[in-house]
Amino acid sequence: MRASPALAALTGLALLCAPAAATHASGVFVSYPPEGHRVAHANVILQGHVPPGSSLSVSGRAVPTGPDGLFMEWWPLKPGVNTLTLTARQGSRVTGSRTLRVTRAAAPILPARPTRILPGSVTPTRPVEFWDATGDTPAERRVTVSVQGSAGARATARLGSAPPAPMREGPPGTYRADLTVPAAPQASTPLTVSLTGPDGRTVTATAPGRVTVQSGAARSGTQRPGQVPGPGLNASSTVLTTLTGQSLLYPRTDMTFTVVGRQEGDLRVRLSGGQSALITATQLDLGAPGSAPLAWTGGPVQLEPARMAAPPTPAPVPSPAAAPGVNDLPALPPTEAVNAAIPPAPPPAAPITPPVIPTSADPTRLTLLIPTGPARPPFTLEQTDPRTLILTLFGPPITPLTPPAPHPLLARTDLQTTPGTTRLILTLTAPLWGFTADHDGPHLRLSVRTPPTPDPTRPLQGRTLTLDPGHGGTQGGGAGSLGTPEKDLVLPITLRAAELLRAQGATIHLTRTTDTTVGLYERGQLAHDTGSDLLISVHANALPDGRDPRGIRGPELYYTHPQAQPLAAALLAALRTGLPDLGPGAGLKPGADLALTRPTSQPSVLIETGYLTDPGNLRLLNSPAGQERLAQAIAAGVLAYYRGLGR
Repeated sequence: MRASPALAALTGLALLCAPAAATHASGVFVSYPPEGHRVAHANVILQGHVPPGSSLSVSGRAVPTGPDGLFMEWWPLKPGVNTLTLTARQGSRVTGSRTLRVTRAAAPILPARPTRILPGSVTPTRPVEFWDATGDTPAERRVTVSVQGSAGARATARLGSAPPAPMREGPPGTYRADLTVPAAPQASTPLTVSLTGPDGRTVTATAPGRVTVQSGAARSGTQRPGQVPGPGLNASSTVLTTLTGQSLLYPRTDMTFTVVGRQEGDLRVRLSGGQSALITATQLDLGAPGSAPLAWTGGPVQLEPARMAAPPTPAPVPSPAAAPGVNDLPALPPTEAVNAAIPPAPPPAAPITPPVIPTSADPTRLTLLIPTGPARPPFTLEQTDPRTLILTLFGPPITPLTPPAPHPLLARTDLQTTPGTTRLILTLTAPLWGFTADHDGPHLRLSVRTPPTPDPTRPLQGRTLTLDPGHGGTQGGGAGSLGTPEKDLVLPITLRAAELLRAQGATIHLTRTTDTTVGLYERGQLAHDTGSDLLISVHANALPDGRDPRGIRGPELYYTHPQAQPLAAALLAALRTGLPDLGPGAGLKPGADLALTRPTSQPSVLIETGYLTDPGNLRLLNSPAGQERLAQAIAAGVLAYYRGLGR
């Protein structure tokens, strides 16, 4: 199974914000590490608190504590199980004690003698299949073989009866080789590794995964419904990656691919000649061998016409009163009754068509309709600089794409085509401020917006924002060494920031207002559904295992797309100005691969207000005065950002 960088980034965030597995026993509160924790590093951050005024010793060694009892120590670990005895004292009186077991787990390294292969270590572990090998480049027909065994050996790998290829060692005892599979058909061919050690002994093992090569057996694969969150969220749960694991394409429901093979638990799709991607096998409904995606229509890119206001609904015409019964009418004299002329029926009224009144066009929005017909071709959408957006469509169109008509927001439109790829490059007259694309009937609808020009006297009046207090409910976030986890620190900060922004005229949507669990993608979806200008997620930082916390402190602002950089910069400046005691921090973190920064419907940023693994930052985050200052800084940063839009 591929190691997606998007998933890895989420995993990293989970480490940074692991649920606090705090233990409070007999006056010693340990927020991290939890009992029985396993770590692959030589040190661990040991943190928590003891009763105020107490001293602390860990296995007989004194550990500094603050007046509030806080302790944070970069504790060394020996290989294997480490039993730590924590004892708190006030003078000669013991105020608390407990025992904590932490295991330093090291990767097994077999001795050089005798030469051995670690059982179960040979990869690939699942079948590797090439369904259209003649259409693949040599790089796409590459299989990585690995094994763990005795260090310092000479290792080789071979496919079937092919000549053996040398394997490289690194780290000690781990060997790898990339084998290029011939395009000629072959059925269920084994991959074999051999190690020859310093003792002269040679051992061999066969990978569980075998290689099958076919030609002409490619097939269509369609993204299943119900798996892809909103089109602007760019969820890592469904991302396609390159063969080396970089995020490449976020699919849409019914998007259809050419599937050309299987690799471990993934399917390999061909986007264009020489460009493959991996997608989780359970995402696609596969067609029969030989099936292919529909070609997309192409032709002129259209500007979506101005939407028309719905005509006012005419007031219902009251029904005439019921005709009185014949016995209720006065009798006419006989002569009048005979001579009474029956008036001719009036001519039918001509149908009245209410005028269609166009709404005033929003000068900050642009929607392009790319003709695709019934096809659902794969595409990527990338912002490369503040005013440039590139849409890349894969697969050949029936008719080449032609650019749209002029539009006030389009400074330039460029089209680049290569076999199997069409790139539409939009250069705008104003910075991007939100963009999405999704299939809509016979078109791919590409929507773009640019910033408004706020009222300089009240720039937040009428604006809509989504604020996200990180974590909540079952998601504790980072460990709180003073007893309060991250989720309960960022909630009051965010609620207060919302209050301050509402006072400036903004409409604020909050992903949570209490200690409740909110799904990761529900947060970005709320911003999309409410048409929010901005998505701001508020967090407190922490360090993963293996990172020395000493000296690492201060705010960090994460964002993925260039459209969010001005917002991130304004928030960072406000935090540094209003809270210099936090420390300057690492500052801006562009290109983040996080669920709360990838959404494109609006500029999206994630604020790490400070570090829970720094004593000063932690105390500020825990104090009501510090929380007020953080909320004031966030609100000030947003206000400064909107003021900057009007310049």
